[in-house]
Amino acid sequence: MGIGMVCRGLEGSRIEWYRLVPERCLTVPKRRGHEIILGFNSAADLDHSFAMFVSHRGLAPMNSRRPSTMPRLLLFHGLASSSKEFGLLVHPLRRAGVRFDALDVNGYTHGTMPDRARWQDWVDAACARVDAVLDSSNEPIVLGGLCTGAMLALAVASRRRHAGLVGLALLSPLFSYDGWSLPWWYGFRHLAYLLRLEHRYVMRERSPFGLKNERMRQMVRTQLQDKTSASVVGPAEVSLQVVRESERLSAHARSVLAGLHLPTLALHARDDEICRLASVRQALASMRPESLQLKVLENSYHMITADNDRKEVADELAAFVRSLSVPASRNSSLSANGKPLMVSGASSV
Repeated sequence: MGIGMVCRGLEGSRIEWYRLVPERCLTVPKRRGHEIILGFNSAADLDHSFAMFVSHRGLAPMNSRRPSTMPRLLLFHGLASSSKEFGLLVHPLRRAGVRFDALDVNGYTHGTMPDRARWQDWVDAACARVDAVLDSSNEPIVLGGLCTGAMLALAVASRRRHAGLVGLALLSPLFSYDGWSLPWWYGFRHLAYLLRLEHRYVMRERSPFGLKNERMRQMVRTQLQDKTSASVVGPAEVSLQVVRESERLSAHARSVLAGLHLPTLALHARDDEICRLASVRQALASMRPESLQLKVLENSYHMITADNDRKEVADELAAFVRSLSVPASRNSSLSANGKPLMVSGASSV
């Protein structure tokens, strides 16, 4: 049969056979009995054209792997920010076939934060958001976040030992505020905490805005003039009281890392100006090495979703999500709310 492949598809109760053979030019499919013959102008066209044909006809190649379900990617944005932080990732991820959702969290997202925020309330609200997704579908999910959002994802994962949660994606995880661009007075913040004055002070967004890309910096400068909405790198300013709660959340996230056995992808810039790469390495050292991938980005600062390496970020996320595709047989073993049908089984966490 030369270069070719045989596949079969089900149309109602009738089984049809398909033969792929190389010819001088791409021909219109020809039917011969229960066979359809597809011609290709070269062997190089085989993979792409066959994949397109099979996808269109709803077929499965013989001897192929069982169908699988690609996980849905859920990401939390950074501290007091918004889903704008992921705006430049949406189309690359969708082109890669990744179903992606940025989750707003009441009390944590910009415009919803109360005067006296508590990190425990953020985690409660984030758990509720994830539960709503898991309860509405039986598809697996990869949970993650950017900056403090990554800490929020870790806190949720430690609470929700759920079979539908199959992986973690940590983008610029803020395990510690110790980068090179923090204001000089930040080291004295504990005095404000001691005197309970943290609600009177703010941390303002300033250059380099987490960005190595100068064109993106200029765009952010314009966006930050409107203090009523968050920019692509977050709000113009954040209360020191909110920052303190973020530090407490980071401490909690570090404490639960060792108990999380999920496949984990961490993406962090070598020159991150908010959290040093060394701090990330130290924190992640408590996780099982076989379940961890740490990718270091060389041409960005903290806001890797909008900086020079954003394409690499999208590519790494897509590859990670694809690698965690769940066989259809396993996915069908989950009930409508995503929980195992057999209560005696252990979760995948």
